[in-house]
Amino acid sequence: MRRILLSLAVTASLLAVISGSAFAAAARTTASPPVNNSLPAISGTAQNGQTLTAANGSWAGVTPISYAYLWQRCNASGSSCGSIDTATGQNYVASHDDIGATIRVQVTATNSDGTSQALSAATAVVTDVGNAPVNTTQPNPSGTPQDGQTVTVNTGGWSGLEPMTFSYQWQSCTAVNTLCTDLAGATGSSYQIATGQVGSLLRATVTATDSLGNASANSNLTTVVIAKAGAPVNTSLPTISGPASVGQSLQASTGAWTGLAANGFGYQWSRCNAGGAGCASIPGATGQSYGVGQADLGTALRVTVTASNATGSTNAVSAALTIAAPIVRTARFNAVLRPDQEVNRPHRASSLAAGHFTARVSGKTLSWTLTFSHLSGRPNVATLNKGARSVTGAAFKSLCRSCRSPAHGTLILTASQLDALLNGKAYVNIHTTRNVQGEIRGQINRVS
Repeated sequence: MRRILLSLAVTASLLAVISGSAFAAAARTTASPPVNNSLPAISGTAQNGQTLTAANGSWAGVTPISYAYLWQRCNASGSSCGSIDTATGQNYVASHDDIGATIRVQVTATNSDGTSQALSAATAVVTDVGNAPVNTTQPNPSGTPQDGQTVTVNTGGWSGLEPMTFSYQWQSCTAVNTLCTDLAGATGSSYQIATGQVGSLLRATVTATDSLGNASANSNLTTVVIAKAGAPVNTSLPTISGPASVGQSLQASTGAWTGLAANGFGYQWSRCNAGGAGCASIPGATGQSYGVGQADLGTALRVTVTASNATGSTNAVSAALTIAAPIVRTARFNAVLRPDQEVNRPHRASSLAAGHFTARVSGKTLSWTLTFSHLSGRPNVATLNKGARSVTGAAFKSLCRSCRSPAHGTLILTASQLDALLNGKAYVNIHTTRNVQGEIRGQINRVS
């Protein structure tokens, strides 16, 4: 029995040794090379001459882990990369060859079970070495240099390292010798002009700053600051033109002004007493022209012209124009009608054939009377014709048809017809069946 127990103990010890060796072999069989958990990264400024440094990222695996580096140059978008053969340290100094390219680093991690690699993201595009700002285009102010207005300066043009910031200082300068002094508190790109700057010139000093330094440039000068604009000023009163009578149209002039703007002019017509006082606005009469009505007879009219600009408005009133009753023109006429006044000789007309025409005009109304005798027959028509003596003219009014002597009536004349009568360029013509072109004719004469 004792021998059996001893044998069992020896067997158990051998199994324990064999089992421990198997576990150790299994552990060595499942080990792996380093595994990357977070990518490498690059710190530093992507600029010619600047040092870039690789961070390993984080790795899992049997320690210790060692790291090796290989820097790569890529295009501007971070692709098409190629190794930089001599760049195998953790640090890399960007060179002139890298300008316009991007840089990334490949990190190789090694442990007792193998190696693994991981790539960083690419840097920004490598730039050349910058410089402090240098002005290339002079700043320029814009806006109206006038009391109360705002002027604004641009930055002008600059070279230097980006990013670049700008600051401003406005100055007041004398018109003679251009002596400039800073305006307290005027440190923005825009400046609202104060009354005290009237008569001076303005400019702004623009200062550009980057990480390597700063520089300043003065803007161009504005023109001389003028005083604040005011409402329009009348220098010559409006006037009224046109016939001062009922039925006529009157026109208002604007008069003369200074300080006008696009707002233009407004009009208001007023009706006054005959002496030009006690005036009242005429409702709706707000145009530049005004038609004189019966209500204006015996009164006086005037017009108020309002001139406006962005600052305000000013009124100017014309002199009053009296509207008198129209003068009615009167005149008297007569004509003696004979066959021998006809241009075409009448056919079988009696030498005793004759007629007499009398008329009176009042305004444009003609009142007339016609007598005749010894004609070859009863008249077909009697007419008023335009034409000088011995000239055939067209008829413009018919006095009567199948006339009997004496005949009379009234007619309304046009301005040109009245003018013909007043100037002896009209005649009376009596037509008969035998003489359809006219048997007796008489030139009309003005007698009063």
